[in-house]
Amino acid sequence: MRGKIYLDFRNNQLRKKGYPVKVSISGNGKRKVFVLQHYTSAENWNFEKQEPINDKKLLFFIRRKKLQLDELIFNSQSGKRISLETVKNILLDLQQDVTDISFLDFYKLFITELKTKNRYGNAYAYEVALNQLEKFRAKLDFSEINYTLLNDFKTIQFGKENSKNTIHTYLRKYRAVYNEAVRRKLIIDKKPFDGIFKGITVKSNRTKKKHLLKKTIQFLENVENLSVSQQRALDLFLLQFYFGGQDLIDIYYLESNKIKNKRVFFVRDKLGEDGYQFDLRITKKAAKIIDKYSEPGAFVFPWRKSYEGYKTFRNNMRRSLQLIQDAFDIQVQPLGGKLGAKVARHTFATIGKQLFIETDLLRELMGHERNDVDTIYKDKYPQEIRDAAQLKIIE
Repeated sequence: MRGKIYLDFRNNQLRKKGYPVKVSISGNGKRKVFVLQHYTSAENWNFEKQEPINDKKLLFFIRRKKLQLDELIFNSQSGKRISLETVKNILLDLQQDVTDISFLDFYKLFITELKTKNRYGNAYAYEVALNQLEKFRAKLDFSEINYTLLNDFKTIQFGKENSKNTIHTYLRKYRAVYNEAVRRKLIIDKKPFDGIFKGITVKSNRTKKKHLLKKTIQFLENVENLSVSQQRALDLFLLQFYFGGQDLIDIYYLESNKIKNKRVFFVRDKLGEDGYQFDLRITKKAAKIIDKYSEPGAFVFPWRKSYEGYKTFRNNMRRSLQLIQDAFDIQVQPLGGKLGAKVARHTFATIGKQLFIETDLLRELMGHERNDVDTIYKDKYPQEIRDAAQLKIIE
């Protein structure tokens, strides 16, 4: 299979919105051409790269579709059974006609879809689990997934001395992909995962999360004479704390249009489609950090937005925070440990609890899942109450 995304700038294709962006795919002597439902002018198109020049929103869309198309072509050239109609429906987000796909192929397609939604962290976690499954079975159809096969996989993982938590995580990923295929009506649910988690059930961690004392945060706010990389790491750590302990990935990929009227709007990447939008006040401390590093563009911060770029940034930040911790003997509570990005989230939560801030209010500030009936039906706290609680924790 071959394919490309291009601008059809023939005169007879000109519409009110401009020329259409099209996809051309071919294979097995057949060819299919269709419009991606986006239009632009010839002056705004780089014909060498086949992508827009000035329209950032369209640029991100085209690049995501190119990534999708490249993945599908690669799978096809690797011997996977993917029809031209399947490719079309996937690129148009119709998600139809994929019944001829194997479990492993559908799994890879699922990962590609996560990446097109910029959910690179989740995609990476699914890729790690997929690598283990492919080592166990190089080819795997939906019809082969049953309790016996999954139990054999579990036994082999125990033989590798993997922890219950690790094995549980792998199987959860496989179940999620299987259930997604059921939801798309690709297969009938034969419930192969029933009973498979027996013996590896992971109990909720009731130990106290690693956090910093409030006086330690105040000390870090006044540290001076750091290197450029160390100061940036500390600033981003503090910004996480000021923003309700938001995950680093959500701040790294924060879009410029999510800042308005001195407020910032988040949807946690970790929660995916189940996440809801919540907003926080941008305090003077947070605004100072944003102004220090932000640049005009689609994203608040200029650092490269590929997932590899994010991983490099995250690793550099981790190393810098550890250097700061060693240099100033920063103590992580309650039993020690390394100063990392997650500590900012646990610190915000712990200080909030120590200040007797209501649990539901604290959850709302942190963007927690709203997955219990009591919480779902509670009214949202007024903005002034949320702002007061946020300031009480961070000031």
